[in-house]
Amino acid sequence: MLGTGEAARYATALGIDAIRTRVRALTERLSTGLAALAGVRLLDVGAERAGIVTAWIDGHDPADLVDALRRRRINTSWQIREYAVLHYDDHGVGGSLRLSPHYYNTEDEIDTAVAALQDVLASS
Repeated sequence: MLGTGEAARYATALGIDAIRTRVRALTERLSTGLAALAGVRLLDVGAERAGIVTAWIDGHDPADLVDALRRRRINTSWQIREYAVLHYDDHGVGGSLRLSPHYYNTEDEIDTAVAALQDVLASS
């Protein structure tokens, strides 16, 4: 619990509004970068988005993409259809690649993640 308390103190010192603004800006940068890649379809909807970007990449298994990105030191995850049946069925996908920028990430890290995915897609 010591870590939780310290994290709460740190977030309070930064300010929740500042954190929200930062996460939204990084999420927008990531979404824009991913949307520019061929075959990438963003699955996020709504006027106000969370700090998670989900994407389907045509012809690629999300689990394989996660493995390839982790080998490039990009921390990401994937989600199967069963965790979001209605949403994924609406989009006609079987899962998603999930990337979650947070306030401590830099713009360069976001750009590196997009470039890494572009590299993975180009090499497959």
